[in-house]
Amino acid sequence: MADALRAICAVAAARTTKPVLRCVHIEAKGDVVQLCATDLEVGIRWAATQVEVEKPGVTLVVADTLSRIVSECEDEVLDLRTDENLLHLRGQGSHFQIVTQDPADFPPVPVMEGAPSFVIEQGVVRRLVERTVFACARESTRYAINGVLWEVNGEELVMAATDGRRLAMARGALSGPASEPVHPVIVPSKALQLLVKLPGDESAPVKAKLTANQIVLDLGRGVLSSSLVEGNFPKYQDVIPTDCDREARLNTAEFLGALKRAALLTNEESKGVRLSITDDEVTLSSRAPEQGEATVSIPIKYHGEPLEIGFNPMFLQDVLRVVDADEVTFQFKEPNRPGVIRLGEEFTYVVMPVNLASA
Repeated sequence: MADALRAICAVAAARTTKPVLRCVHIEAKGDVVQLCATDLEVGIRWAATQVEVEKPGVTLVVADTLSRIVSECEDEVLDLRTDENLLHLRGQGSHFQIVTQDPADFPPVPVMEGAPSFVIEQGVVRRLVERTVFACARESTRYAINGVLWEVNGEELVMAATDGRRLAMARGALSGPASEPVHPVIVPSKALQLLVKLPGDESAPVKAKLTANQIVLDLGRGVLSSSLVEGNFPKYQDVIPTDCDREARLNTAEFLGALKRAALLTNEESKGVRLSITDDEVTLSSRAPEQGEATVSIPIKYHGEPLEIGFNPMFLQDVLRVVDADEVTFQFKEPNRPGVIRLGEEFTYVVMPVNLASA
């Protein structure tokens, strides 16, 4: 139940003018306790299965209150019973009485209706989300880039995200062909950040149902639903350079460590880190007025003319944390052209350079 409530509390609105949205809807029937929460945009249904239901029932309580109580209780088993407008929760030597609300006031939370649009393994969809959601815009007035594009091409799912200064695109195989034509949709980052945190079996199927304004994901133990982002996503294919003629291969962990060290001496005025690339080495350098300078060198495999180019180190650290590969390919054209990090055919990351005068 503690696991289920952690998932629920990620959706239940902590700050809202509608108190009912702070609540978790709890229904006990058969051998399952079904917990539901919604903020009217994202909804979740999650099942606690290791339960013994003596009498079916339904109640509505503040999610955060119940979650804190359950997480602090050291008992392996808790007893929950309702009595008029109270939920009684008992453990060994403890008794909590939580004021409940009318379950009839709780808004409906979507379920999967009809056949899914497509099916994909949980491990695959989580990996695609992790490799893209970090590049979403944060509260941009261009609403379409506040989410991740989902696009079905044949028997693969492509996800893309951008904030206007970088683009992440990942692709993964479906478990079979889509059962119906699937139009591209934009899924809010909030729903996707929740998806990767939910417990689940990597090889278990995720059934996805897409409509004009909603996505519903059946994860087996739970159902996650979300409204879609309106607007037209940029033509991300046009952003990916195809004429890069310089290529470096770098050890992911070494490159990430070097970036972290070089970034220690950057500030708001000098956010960039300079990459000086030669045949077998890249030197990362940075400086911040009145603080000092940093220089870090690591070995690389490089093909092309020597190059000096500057990047925001956070934009490179973000991607290196999610590629989960020992080595990445970094491609370039000119100091004023985007750099491209690739992981085979399944992942592409485009990042704009910064002016070297400030790097």
